[in-house]
Amino acid sequence: MPYKIIDLGAQNGNFSQAFAINSESQVTGWTGNPKSPNDPASPAPFLWTQGAMQVLNIPNRYMYGKGFDLNCDDEIVGYLYNGNGDDAIIWIAGIAQPLPWAGDVAYGRSINDCGLAAGDAGGPGPNNNTKAHCSPAGNLVPVPPTPAGVAPSQRYCRAYGINSLGKIVGGSDTGNPIPFPAAFAPPIPGVHACFWDKGQVQDLGTLHPNDGSEAYGINNRGQVVGRSGNNAFLWQNGVMRDLGAGAAYNINNSSLVIGDTFLWQNGARTPLANLLPANSGWQITEGRDINDAGEIVGTGIHVPNNPHHAFLMYP
Repeated sequence: MPYKIIDLGAQNGNFSQAFAINSESQVTGWTGNPKSPNDPASPAPFLWTQGAMQVLNIPNRYMYGKGFDLNCDDEIVGYLYNGNGDDAIIWIAGIAQPLPWAGDVAYGRSINDCGLAAGDAGGPGPNNNTKAHCSPAGNLVPVPPTPAGVAPSQRYCRAYGINSLGKIVGGSDTGNPIPFPAAFAPPIPGVHACFWDKGQVQDLGTLHPNDGSEAYGINNRGQVVGRSGNNAFLWQNGVMRDLGAGAAYNINNSSLVIGDTFLWQNGARTPLANLLPANSGWQITEGRDINDAGEIVGTGIHVPNNPHHAFLMYP
């Protein structure tokens, strides 16, 4: 059965991108900024609820930012740029508050319905590499061991996703420092997907011996998705399965996986474009998140006007 699709619109210009959806069909991402209208390089975070897109609070000391995840209590995490660096931010009741993670490049990447936030921060300086964090639990450790002659501050680890049980996934170097790898980029060899539970870290490995890998999403069943080399993966019960080219960004509690260009369900991979009616007028450029109702959010081009707009697809 084809999906239906909704254009979530835009504010202060004609672009928007959706990054996350909660179980109440609320969406966060970024759109035009009232401080810098229609400039994709200076976006503003938004909350979309029941057909209305609202730009989130950007205090005067900040210039722009993005929303990366939200829970069912209208708590949203992301970042805001302060003119010198990025601060990890949580919006509570619409008010922006900094997360207590040190570094001039800090991001709130995921939040669960208990209000636990996960993300990363790093810099400035060569000996303050990107570190994974959970608030209020504290810092997360990289995959051991740390070799002799390597300072703990030089190690890399990043947290991307957290489930309702407080289990967190991300990536870590495996001993030799990898300075500041870009988030969501094809993983660098020497970085492995990892899983934190009660402060203990587990190396999830890679699809192939020379791959780098990182984990982006986890459901409440402990199934993990991400990217190894140039391919998406699904990890469960100690086994990493190849889902084909691209990246897998999240997985819901029914084991439906949303990838950059595909939906994986019941062992089959379907291009997102194939889920839409032939006359939908949409070209899907990226899927990002899926909730337990199977609703999908991402970004596409809506013909004939061709703006890049956030969308919501639903079965």
